[in-house]
Amino acid sequence: MLTAIQMITGILRIAIHMTEIIPNLSKAITPQANKYNMTQLKDIDVTGRLLMLASSNLPIGSYTYSQGIEPAIEAALIHDEDSTLQFMQDYLELALIGYELPLLALMIKALTSDNEKLAQALGADYHANRESKEFVYESSQLAISLSAWLDEVLDLNVPDELLEHGFLPLFANICAHWQVKPEQAITTYAFGQIENMVLAAVKTVPLGQMAGQRIIWQLQQQLSHQSYQVADNVNQAYEQCFNQSKGIEVQLDIHSHSSLHSEDLNHTIAELYQHLNMSANLPNLAMLSCQHERQYSRLFRS
Repeated sequence: MLTAIQMITGILRIAIHMTEIIPNLSKAITPQANKYNMTQLKDIDVTGRLLMLASSNLPIGSYTYSQGIEPAIEAALIHDEDSTLQFMQDYLELALIGYELPLLALMIKALTSDNEKLAQALGADYHANRESKEFVYESSQLAISLSAWLDEVLDLNVPDELLEHGFLPLFANICAHWQVKPEQAITTYAFGQIENMVLAAVKTVPLGQMAGQRIIWQLQQQLSHQSYQVADNVNQAYEQCFNQSKGIEVQLDIHSHSSLHSEDLNHTIAELYQHLNMSANLPNLAMLSCQHERQYSRLFRS
């Protein structure tokens, strides 16, 4: 019988072989003007930048996506304030805390530790785990929009090949480039999704503005209790994985593609996932998204 690590390793092997190793964004991204170079960023408060990244209106226009809310309303899973809160609490616990937030923290940890190979493999896994056409398209479009914002507003050049894995990997790379703490990045990323999804429910159910604010407040309280714990768990898992004496060398030459190195990398990621109890397997959400593709009347793209 296959162990959990062997099963996860098999999935990761497919994801990793679908892509080529590319440079770390924190190194590949280049300022077109000295105004935003890294020396100055060390002394700049990044709070304003994080608030912009968390906005569902600017810079990336995520307000055009409901991220599963609209099909949930069509399926009568969401119909009032209580049902919206329950759906969102489940989403926060399962989709965000259960997978995307620790993945984001892992990518930032890998990038800041000069482990580009691991970061690239984690990005490939994220892209492979977008379970519907709409979710893949959403992630890709948001990454393109974020890249355009970086280019046109901050004069930062993002190579096109760094967009292939979608929004979360690009978000992780820019947070590493700005030297944002993992817990800050986690809170920013999660709040952006929470606010956007609740606003979609407010518009579509519809709910009152105060009902939406009550839901966001409760979700933010839940998130604030978890963000530091997620970041700490990821740091411990990473250090444990790379400090143990197993002879697994992942931080190798980025241009090396031997099967042995890939197997070691697969095993390492599987161990990280198992240690953090991470899973992107959300079949009900995937089915809702697939149903949305054929929904008769739609206001949102997902």
